[in-house]
Amino acid sequence: MHNKSLKKNAVLNVTKTMMGIIFPIITFPYASRILQPEGIGKVNFANSIISYFALIASLGIGTYATRETAKIRDNISELRKFIKEILIINLSSTLVAYILFFISLLTIPKLQDYRALLLISSLTIIFNTIGIGWFYSAIEEYGYITLRSIIFQIINIAFLFLFVKTKEDIYLYAFMNVIAAVGSNILNLFHLKHFISLKGNDSLELKKHLKPIFIFFGLAAITSVYTILDSTMLGFLSNDEQVGYYSAATKINKMVLMLVTAIGGVLFPRLSYYSEKEDKTEFFNLLLKGFAITLCIAVPCTLGLHLLSSPITLLFSGERYLPSVPVMEIMNPIIIIISISNFIGIQYFLPLGKEKITVQSVIIGAISNFTLNLILIPRFQAFGASIATVSAESLVTLFQLIKARKEIKYKKLLLNFMEFVFAGGVMSIFVVFITKSIDKPLLQIVYSMIGGATVYYVVLVILRNKIVLSITKTFTEKNMTS
Repeated sequence: MHNKSLKKNAVLNVTKTMMGIIFPIITFPYASRILQPEGIGKVNFANSIISYFALIASLGIGTYATRETAKIRDNISELRKFIKEILIINLSSTLVAYILFFISLLTIPKLQDYRALLLISSLTIIFNTIGIGWFYSAIEEYGYITLRSIIFQIINIAFLFLFVKTKEDIYLYAFMNVIAAVGSNILNLFHLKHFISLKGNDSLELKKHLKPIFIFFGLAAITSVYTILDSTMLGFLSNDEQVGYYSAATKINKMVLMLVTAIGGVLFPRLSYYSEKEDKTEFFNLLLKGFAITLCIAVPCTLGLHLLSSPITLLFSGERYLPSVPVMEIMNPIIIIISISNFIGIQYFLPLGKEKITVQSVIIGAISNFTLNLILIPRFQAFGASIATVSAESLVTLFQLIKARKEIKYKKLLLNFMEFVFAGGVMSIFVVFITKSIDKPLLQIVYSMIGGATVYYVVLVILRNKIVLSITKTFTEKNMTS
């Protein structure tokens, strides 16, 4: 299978991510007003519980399988054999996950009130397994991934506005969330025949995959402690309303983070391919350029989201959710923090087979997050959970920066970062002026986004920032040749 254009892949993945942001922007304001903080809190609490069983089912297979598939994608017989082996392991782990889920549902009293929501949310477990999304990412089939995702999201929007009318429609809302997130995965097995046939007798070797899979599972399991645990611990240590506030505060934050890290998702298969070919020059050139582009996007997003926290909350969630504004403000720095840890921990360490370092870093984050949650949630509730998350992510990133310092030259990246921060500071002055001059939240957001992005870009051009000039040159040349 030949290498596809990285630029085209990046555009497609960013488009998919943008649609993943736009659709919730359309649906969440409607759903949050219909279901209120309590309803949104219940759905998110149920989703957080199911995430643990989905984690058991996935076993860390996604990242491992993407890396290994990218390495052998030119060898059809090896690829067919590998897909069969991974599917058998994944189906077995899914069965174990469902057994544990039903045992928990019957034995944990707290879960009884959420039984129906948990059963609906549990559909994500099997949909993720049959979706074999790792295969399509590894062969860089982003056109198909993007198209099917957008179609199912459009269907979800239509059903949301047609059927979710009252607070009692919480179960329909939960089901539609499942369909929007993973419903399209049901098509993947049928579409697989267009790339490879699984027919044929192969001597399967399951055992050799278990050790690396369990290492990746450990990584995913520990990471989930401080990505999922906040909502879970809020549900147990506080109440549904606080979970609702926390969900509203982190909703936009997570969507922006998805956009910022979309570039990294495209680069991972190619970096794994270069690593297998031992092409260090191409590997590091691609890694550092992608890193700089990600920071270029992350800095203005972090600053803009912080300054617009209040109008964003009013527009997308309503006045009932204003207590979530301080939570959003304290959480926003993780856009930059996770952008850095994503590139070092995922795009750098994993393709080179150094996943143990990434595991060590997330252990530090998990322990600190759990400890801080226990201390801060009872006293500060959702705000305490946000402090715990930012602190944990900061420790993870710091550890990874130290571990990678000998091979990744930070000097150029630091220079770029300082230019991004300066341009972001000038942009922030403009955004503050807009928010002080205009009262309506929608206009504040629109004018700030358009004007702020323009100011940020112009300042970087004046500074002769190499990343922005390179992107501008590429875009200009493409328009001239079209």
